[in-house]
Amino acid sequence: MSKFPNIRALRIQNGYKQEFIADLLGISQPEYSKIEGGMRRIDAFTINELCKLYDVKVDVLMRSAPVQVITEVSAVGDQRRAVYAATMPPDLLGKIMDNYSALMENYLKQQQTTERILEHLMGNAGIARGV
Repeated sequence: MSKFPNIRALRIQNGYKQEFIADLLGISQPEYSKIEGGMRRIDAFTINELCKLYDVKVDVLMRSAPVQVITEVSAVGDQRRAVYAATMPPDLLGKIMDNYSALMENYLKQQQTTERILEHLMGNAGIARGV
């Protein structure tokens, strides 16, 4: 089983054959097959090219849970585009939200500290200038 099932899932969902992707990457089809199968390491160039091809971010491409495609209809005209979504275990989502909350709390504390330091410096600068 592949370590990164989205590489295969995105190729299939977009209707590409392994030969096409291999040609795009400048490698043989068997070498590309090894990437999909998790038997060959994936380099930065390959990751970048696949992200550009599928118009996804690295985290979507490299996620260990397969993505599902949702087709979205644009409000302007009938243009369709693929939107990629992934299912996430609820406990993982909870951990992510907890980490996000902690990061935001730390950010706000740092911002308050920075504001106090600036107020102090500006007050001392005014005294030094005789304001």
